[in-house]
Amino acid sequence: MGVLLSAGRAGFLNLLKPPGMTSHDVVAFVRRLFGGGKVGHLGTLDPGAAGVLPLALGGATRFLEFLPPARKVYRAEVTFGIETETLDAAGEVLARCDPGPIDPTVLEAACSTWQGLVMQVPPRVSAIRQSGRRAYERVRQREDFELPPRAAEYHSVRLLHLQGAVALLEVDCGPGTYVRALARDLGHELGCGAMLSFLLRTRSGPFFLERAVTLEELRSDGVTEHLIPIGEVLVSCGIPALRVDPLPLRRGLELPASLFGETDLPEPGTLVRLVERNGQTLGLGRVLESTSLHVRVLRPVPEGAAS
Repeated sequence: MGVLLSAGRAGFLNLLKPPGMTSHDVVAFVRRLFGGGKVGHLGTLDPGAAGVLPLALGGATRFLEFLPPARKVYRAEVTFGIETETLDAAGEVLARCDPGPIDPTVLEAACSTWQGLVMQVPPRVSAIRQSGRRAYERVRQREDFELPPRAAEYHSVRLLHLQGAVALLEVDCGPGTYVRALARDLGHELGCGAMLSFLLRTRSGPFFLERAVTLEELRSDGVTEHLIPIGEVLVSCGIPALRVDPLPLRRGLELPASLFGETDLPEPGTLVRLVERNGQTLGLGRVLESTSLHVRVLRPVPEGAAS
């Protein structure tokens, strides 16, 4: 298997993205601080948005594809009476009107309808591919097109504050949901149009705003000072544990059920954390059938170890 990246140089970052930077700019910034090592993200934020941007560094990037879909929570500022091309404050204004006094009861009722799995038209200015091209590229070329509705999951949309034509909402939703589209649709429901004037992500899966670190803290303290261990993140994601006896594991290895003692394997297809007797996470596996388990990915080994 070769020598793996040391565990001290692998883990996750709970980063506080500032407004005005793209997520890719933030990744490039962290990569420079990390000495050019691998850096991946768990879901981007629009340039004007701020908040939790989880990153995987070094060997932790190998776990990204196996993490369960992350629940997202946002504080969204919605301004009624303005419609823009991008559905947020960054875009060209397409229409304005006087929304008059917004009735909080009416707005709360509109918010309450956004529950469960719904079909919603995503923003035209987005990275969604249509006809082999990104939608935002087609907008730049002034092409006339429409995106079809797609599934979006909402756990709750709550009105926190309303002042004049500006509302502050808490949006609890699934991955891939566009809060800009929600602002647009609420504006249509109230008959006056609306845009997303600011967005703050307060949660992305097991990563919360209260523990996020700034770019300034990374620069002054160093990246490794703020790395979250891979095992800690996998535990927080709720991936069930399966204890394995000490043995030389490698990626792609198929383990017979007899190695797990009296423990019954979960149902086929289940992703599990492979843990040692002391609870230390070794990696991830996928149950193939009731008699075997397939090792999918291993965490980096401790400093000085090789495999």
